Amino acid sequence: MTMVLLGKRAEGWRMNQQATDGDSLSRQFEALYAEWGAAIANKRHEWLEDFFTEDFLGTAQPWPTLSVDKRKMIDLDKSIEAMDTVWVHVVAHRVGESVITLGLVRYNNEQFKAGATIAEGMPTGSEIAALTAGKVVAYVNGWRHNGKRWQVFDHHMVGIVDGWNP
Repeated sequence: MTMVLLGKRAEGWRMNQQATDGDSLSRQFEALYAEWGAAIANKRHEWLEDFFTEDFLGTAQPWPTLSVDKRKMIDLDKSIEAMDTVWVHVVAHRVGESVITLGLVRYNNEQFKAGATIAEGMPTGSEIAALTAGKVVAYVNGWRHNGKRWQVFDHHMVGIVDGWNP
């Protein structure tokens, strides 16, 4: 009986430890999201160069034609004149060598340079800002570690989250 109880106690500890490890990982990626926003807001464009992997892919709903590579994503981030966001919820899960995150961000203010475009058939910066202004938006991202830092290789805007209350 004692061994069964110890076994259950150990199993509960493992589950609690996994939750704690997950919380720590989530906090780490919440800080990374905040650093990304700060780099944009403070026009630290050189920081972006090593943030995205060479095979980066960015997509977004509700625009099925929006698809950007590393260079287009950096150019889009550089076209942001003002950025004030708060990550209200971040959950990170290790999947093999990668990490997958779900991040919810509140867009308090995002302003693009006048006439900022991504490419033909894609939304303009002002169309993106109009959709997200004052709202909470869900993103799913894939991350890899390059030996020095975490880099984002996949970035997808899932859409607006109506009625978010933490």
